[in-house]
Amino acid sequence: MQKQLAKELTSLVNWAVTELGHVIEAELGTRAFQRIENIRLHVKSKATRDINGLLKLKTDMENLSNQERFEIAHSFALMLELINACESAYRTHRLREESSLVVSEEKHSYGRVIHVLTAHPTESRNSDMLVYLRMIHELLLQRLQSSHSTQTARLHSLIRMAWHLPMSKQRKPTVMDEAEYIYSLVLQDNVIDIYLQQRQEKNPFYIRTWVGGDKDGHPGVDEKTMLGSLNMSRQRLHQWVARQFSEYMTELAPLVRSGLDQRKPTQKLQQHARAVKANLIKIRRISAGDAARVDRLTKSLQNLSHEQGRIFGTESEKLNRIRFLLKIFPGLVVPLELREDSTLVHEALANPSKRPNITRMLMALSRLCPDHNPRDYVRGFVLSQCESAKDITAGVRLSSLHLKGPRLPVVPLFESSHSLKSSKQIISEFLGTQKHVQLIKKHWSGQLEVMLGYSDSAKENGSFPSRYMIQSAIGTLEKAIEGRGLTPIFFHGSGGSIERGGGSIQEQTEWWPLSALKTVKMTVQGEMIYRNYNSPDILQRQLNLLVENRDVRKQKPASRGSVATEKALSTLAGAIQSSYQNILKQEDFLELIEKATPYSFMKDLRMGSRPSKRQGPVQLKSLRAIPWVLCWTQTRALFPTWWGLGSFWTGLSAADKNKYRRAFKESSMFRTYIKAVGFTLEKIELDVFFMYLRSSKLSQSTVVKYEKSFRMEYAKAVKCIREITGEKSLLWYRPWLETSIGLRSPLIHPLNVLQLVALETKDIKLLRETVTGVASGMLTTG
Repeated sequence: MQKQLAKELTSLVNWAVTELGHVIEAELGTRAFQRIENIRLHVKSKATRDINGLLKLKTDMENLSNQERFEIAHSFALMLELINACESAYRTHRLREESSLVVSEEKHSYGRVIHVLTAHPTESRNSDMLVYLRMIHELLLQRLQSSHSTQTARLHSLIRMAWHLPMSKQRKPTVMDEAEYIYSLVLQDNVIDIYLQQRQEKNPFYIRTWVGGDKDGHPGVDEKTMLGSLNMSRQRLHQWVARQFSEYMTELAPLVRSGLDQRKPTQKLQQHARAVKANLIKIRRISAGDAARVDRLTKSLQNLSHEQGRIFGTESEKLNRIRFLLKIFPGLVVPLELREDSTLVHEALANPSKRPNITRMLMALSRLCPDHNPRDYVRGFVLSQCESAKDITAGVRLSSLHLKGPRLPVVPLFESSHSLKSSKQIISEFLGTQKHVQLIKKHWSGQLEVMLGYSDSAKENGSFPSRYMIQSAIGTLEKAIEGRGLTPIFFHGSGGSIERGGGSIQEQTEWWPLSALKTVKMTVQGEMIYRNYNSPDILQRQLNLLVENRDVRKQKPASRGSVATEKALSTLAGAIQSSYQNILKQEDFLELIEKATPYSFMKDLRMGSRPSKRQGPVQLKSLRAIPWVLCWTQTRALFPTWWGLGSFWTGLSAADKNKYRRAFKESSMFRTYIKAVGFTLEKIELDVFFMYLRSSKLSQSTVVKYEKSFRMEYAKAVKCIREITGEKSLLWYRPWLETSIGLRSPLIHPLNVLQLVALETKDIKLLRETVTGVASGMLTTG
């Protein structure tokens, strides 16, 4: 397998980074440029980027002014983002060349893909900066296709414009800011083309969003944000429809100008066209009774299309595109997913007169569609912290109370260890009531949707125990739901990072049963929205991979392994969970999080509208999953994925180790986990993490304790991966990635050093820039 990076890619990176150097020198002068170049050379050398070299660099940084430090951070952050743009452009270029990757039409036999887009605090980049990065991405694509001297001048100009913007957000975004960011990406014309194409190929692709509807833990979400988000997507979709219709009317213009009288057959066509135009005007903005007005538009389009076919023998392609779009977005909006804590749902039922936010949101939804399907606007009502069948029943009661019946599917979210292990019992009890089964068949298309929380379960238990519990839950839930004559839909609440259930499409889905691939529903969060939707070619490839995996699964079911393998994996999950939870319970470990990571400064990072941390002292229960992972990503320790694996391995006998080697071959889920750990260990930089420890206000004994325990556990984990796989390389399955990480990783080091200085001096502007820069280098904020 190829270990070296492609020459086209390395040349592209050299071109972009060289031009960045020219910009830095032009903006800051030769002396400042040379200082930045010396830092790059310092971290590039293995001899000077160990813990002592990093601490020396930190001392040098402390002697600089705030402005000089920010300029260095900005330089490295922009450099890493340019490298990302090069890699994305190269990947897009290769996909366009490899026409053989297009999925054949006969493979689109059934199934659908649903992305639920959410703006949890994971996208740290300034949205204005993204405008220039997208332009740079397009220029890089042009460079790969043909090299021209004028491209360098254009690249210099774009980088110079980007230079004058901070990489990081400088103000806290509102819910509407997040909605605008999402819709600007996912409702581009070339992305809409993908929705239409997938529909035509009978493998429909849908998008939903939580932005504006995710009330759980977000005091800023209410009926106003819900309607605001719907109106924002309406505006963009309405503009697209209006453009298509305008182009159609341009084709009719000669007939209209000809002065046809009432007896001409085209007169009726014009009447239908005027009706469509009038109906389009009436739905520019959403208000009470909107569903009826959209329905009238849909019917008038159908009448116009049929009349067009009757007169001219063929239907209009433009009109058909609009009609297809209305099948994908029947409310001419991106539908939301509402979410609320189960406890607050019970409270809303107990105190109806108080009308909490979630009640007002359901009431507002009812006003939009009193006599039409509310699912055109909201697809489901997710209940977080669902721990019992009574919680699901409460969700049904609350939505039925305000929507004239159980018209909105209620989706239990199992995210804790207890709820995942009890999920079959909870669902079986709910379905034990025959009226619930009939309700689902009559009102929810016979489908019961269950959401599985990867982030919180991994935060609570560690990555492998989380995956093991989710795999077990899917298996038992599938049987319980299908046993009542219903179809299970599994909604995977995973994030972009490995620590939150992310990874490549193949590694995420390899262990799913076929039922979970018939309808693939998963969250796409923050920066991952940009990475997937900024290049429609990459998005299309992701969809093709899901179809290919589905087709493979039809022939070869996911393997869980033998009874012995299943028992071994259960033992491993329990051991890692125990080891992971034991270290979390140590008081000095929570002190480590507070004093040796950016966690205490989360409120200053301006990444998301939702509060990024709960108020009060750091406690295990108060740690939110996404900021939790962000801290381990920023400090380069990536602790949740691998902790406990190495210690367990070293305590096994030779015979027991052989069981796990067999499990690696037999179990799809275990195999993907071992790959994820290998990737994670390759990215870890313990000396960087130790620099955080030594620079903190932790006691010397605490620092020594955790340096020793992390170094030992890391070495054991590396040994475990090598002995299980029989490979020396941790990335044996993707060797070019090992090379890429090796080249990229040192460039992140100066940002970590500057982040520590920022934490010590409380330089919030510098802190934000370093967080964004490290995230760019690690390819995930958290």
